[in-house]
Amino acid sequence: MKLHGALGISTGDVVAFAGAGGKSAAILQVAQELTEAGMTVITVPTTKMFLGEVERLGSLVISEVPQELAAKVKAALYGGDDSVVAGRAMISKNRIDGVGPDVVDDLAPLADVVLVEADGSRRRPIKGTATHEPVIPASSTLVVAVGNVSALGSPVDEDHVHRPAVFSELTGVSPGQSITARAFARALAEGSLAKVPETTRTAALITGVEPGRPMADASAIARELWRFGLNDVVLTSLPQNTPSRVWVP
Repeated sequence: MKLHGALGISTGDVVAFAGAGGKSAAILQVAQELTEAGMTVITVPTTKMFLGEVERLGSLVISEVPQELAAKVKAALYGGDDSVVAGRAMISKNRIDGVGPDVVDDLAPLADVVLVEADGSRRRPIKGTATHEPVIPASSTLVVAVGNVSALGSPVDEDHVHRPAVFSELTGVSPGQSITARAFARALAEGSLAKVPETTRTAALITGVEPGRPMADASAIARELWRFGLNDVVLTSLPQNTPSRVWVP
């Protein structure tokens, strides 16, 4: 099963990925699958993105002027590139700065599918979502909340959770206590997906899944996600294995 198919991504979609534990790997996998299927793809962060990730996705186009950025993206796609990354500027620590959500709306008609990295997680497996994030463009047709199964059972601390204080406030799991399946699901359903418009589709992507204990843990999380009303749940072995293995519970 292809990841983009499991998530229901097709031509015309603007897909925002939010959360932690494998957003960039999922975006890379989906972009590769879509281009192999003959589609054009624009990847654009509304936060920040590491240059090493960008280089694996396609040609980089940057401009601080939205109209110029759109013109450069259009020229790259019309020039034969099937996958383009758009950003505002190069910044410190080998990263590109993201664009405003309105800029994503303007870029959306230029490609078959637009993939948006909508927040950051400092490479932690799960996160507490702050009030200013994720930055989801109005044109988004699907928002995918991401979390890595390895967070289940881990303590709520800086090593395992991005913004642990925010995570504790939302889930009720105190600092140092173990993350439960219920807390994991709440962080996605009521954190990453808290600001999604009613008309926008939603899905959860649980990463780091393999047969055995991780699969059992992911299944427990999926059941909790269903209780939150999040019906579309996908499991994947990303980011450990590429290409990924994908399951729909």
